[in-house]
Amino acid sequence: MAVYSADLKISKYSLLAFLYFFFNSVFLPKGLLYTTALSPLFYYRVILAKRKTYALPFFIFLGAYDFIHLLLGIDLLSFLVSNLLFILTYFCVIAIHHFVNQYESFPKLYKHVVLLNAALVLLALPFFFTPKQYQEWFWYINKLTKGIAEFPRLALFTYEASYYSLLLIPIWFYYVLKFIFNDIQTNKWFMLLLVSIPMLLALSFGVIGASILSALVLCFVFWKRIFKHKRSFILFTLTCLSTLTVFTLLWILYPDNAFFIRLSNIFSGADTSANGRTVDSFAMAWRIADMKSLWFGSGLGQIKLMAPEVVHNYFNYWGKYPRYDIPNAMGETLAIFGIFGLILRLALEIYLFVKTKVQTNYYRLALFTFIFIYQFTGSFITNTVEYVIWIIAFSKAFEQFKVLNK
Repeated sequence: MAVYSADLKISKYSLLAFLYFFFNSVFLPKGLLYTTALSPLFYYRVILAKRKTYALPFFIFLGAYDFIHLLLGIDLLSFLVSNLLFILTYFCVIAIHHFVNQYESFPKLYKHVVLLNAALVLLALPFFFTPKQYQEWFWYINKLTKGIAEFPRLALFTYEASYYSLLLIPIWFYYVLKFIFNDIQTNKWFMLLLVSIPMLLALSFGVIGASILSALVLCFVFWKRIFKHKRSFILFTLTCLSTLTVFTLLWILYPDNAFFIRLSNIFSGADTSANGRTVDSFAMAWRIADMKSLWFGSGLGQIKLMAPEVVHNYFNYWGKYPRYDIPNAMGETLAIFGIFGLILRLALEIYLFVKTKVQTNYYRLALFTFIFIYQFTGSFITNTVEYVIWIIAFSKAFEQFKVLNK
């Protein structure tokens, strides 16, 4: 009992994790997070500890691009605000980078997050059956796809279901691998279920699709090593059987369910969300960049100002959009920093993959594969959650998942 109590003892890092996972945007305007607002303090602590800040290459890159964009012409206020947000994101990323590489109690931290998340999910479940104004406290309600006007998906206190799912991805992969390699001594199914069920309730097709693809890549690359473990074979078999059973029952009992309708719309090209996050994002990004400079992009803060003209002229839509942005990190990079920025982004990802030897660690390779795929279908360039996944993938942490150890 003493060991169990010590394991559940809440540290200051657990409290910061709770803020990051569950309350980061509560009562704040969209786009602003508490961790972003606190990032100067985090960065100051990094400087006090005399750790690397990588400030010179970052500010050379930003300064060079800002100079080019000023010459090309920009809306100054939006440009300055977006530059500030970009710099604050950099502060936060540097602090998280050093935290991930030095913190030694991730198992306990992940456990605390999973348990609090489970408690919040239990609190959210009754609200699924309440009127919309109360349902929205915990559930993200929007048009899921063509033919389904409003569909609630779990988001808890975050602003979107896909963002909530992305937050859980590092923890989900962690417990999948812990289960496969038989590192969980007790309640081996329980923790994995506690993190898997909320992700299914969030029903983010982008996150689920990228997770499946990255899991398949991992199985293909390490199939001899992974499938020599009995648990991995059991998990794989049960997943396939349960998925097949659920699909069959849905097909027989409820063929017009939301999941099947959206899946059909995605494959037929009729799903506006999937199109908007992929093909349409790149088409819009190309047009926006081309209006200023295809090679150097339009500059920070300019997308929301230039997007209406692109939508009107090239997509022939003259109504009002609720928001003008590019819900795709690669597309947004193209629109803001142009082709050179896109090449630089990919080159940096490949360089860090090789330098940090990502392929020598199951967990880091799974996260790298996931976020590499996901950046083509979602996220944005100041998304701290995406950078956290990149940071873990390129870190020296989680040595228990080294390939040579399994």
